[in-house]
Amino acid sequence: MGASAGPAAGVNPTHVVPHVMKSLSNVLHSGPPAAGPPAGSNLLSYQSAAAPIESTATVYVIFWGAQWQVGWSDVSPSGGIYSSGQAQTYITDYFKYVGSTATAWNATTTQYCSGVAVGSTSCSGGTHITNPPVYGGSWVDTTSPPPPTLVPDNCAALVCLVPGSTLDSANLLAAEALRAAQHFGYNANANYMIMLPEATLTLGADALYCAYHSQAKDSSGRWISYTNMPYINTANVGCGGNFVNSDNAYGNGFFDGYSIVAGHEFGETETDPLPFTNAAWRDSAGAENGDKCAWIAPGAAGGAHNIGPDANGHSFAVQALWSNSAGGCAG
Repeated sequence: MGASAGPAAGVNPTHVVPHVMKSLSNVLHSGPPAAGPPAGSNLLSYQSAAAPIESTATVYVIFWGAQWQVGWSDVSPSGGIYSSGQAQTYITDYFKYVGSTATAWNATTTQYCSGVAVGSTSCSGGTHITNPPVYGGSWVDTTSPPPPTLVPDNCAALVCLVPGSTLDSANLLAAEALRAAQHFGYNANANYMIMLPEATLTLGADALYCAYHSQAKDSSGRWISYTNMPYINTANVGCGGNFVNSDNAYGNGFFDGYSIVAGHEFGETETDPLPFTNAAWRDSAGAENGDKCAWIAPGAAGGAHNIGPDANGHSFAVQALWSNSAGGCAG
């Protein structure tokens, strides 16, 4: 989605974040979610010559900080008590399921590719995204300094500085993503998803956005893709809590927003892994495949829904992703 404020001085307007998962509360200010794709539902097109996609998309889930090891408990609006351990289980189970099953949800991404003509809206050749993606594992990182209450990043008020530039040197999220790449190994097809603990935020989180994906450059000059995934569960409805389900013992309902938002950023990274330096698939308004289908009410065409069950009988809330071939939100 587009930013709600103009670019900062000296920042190219093309670097205003189009890849932010905006908070539901901001959408609701102008009425309930639309019963269908939002305005600007023109097709995605290939933006840059040789722009990459993630052909074998992999997600590494990084629970950053000793807070995750110590743990905490939350109370949902309905009075249910949920632990940080349940949050970890829910989000890793979600990615294990998506990474082991060729879901219809992720199948929407396989129509997109790299290596076709700029402006293409379909792929007759090129290198395609495959389904299922790969769950590469999780890591509770207690080896590095824990994240502070307010984590410096490169996206203040939804305006991001150019990743890898000298202006980006204070970006602790990018630094953590680079540590994760050292831990798991470098993977050009990976999304290093940084899960922040409770009471730790980046500027604008919850109020202006729920999460975003970005990129960082390692010491060898290679780009990696990562996601800033704040602990949005205490934002409740503002970032999708109970958007699809009522609370149950596993965490459906209270954790709905966790899988909706993480899935949004995962799907966008598959189709646009380097959004600042080499954009891949976007529409003419700058929206990515997740943006175009965000916060459509369950039951409406292209609305949020559950996928699953997995081998243990658990389902997970997701939003649909934009499909050029279907001309709408699908999956």
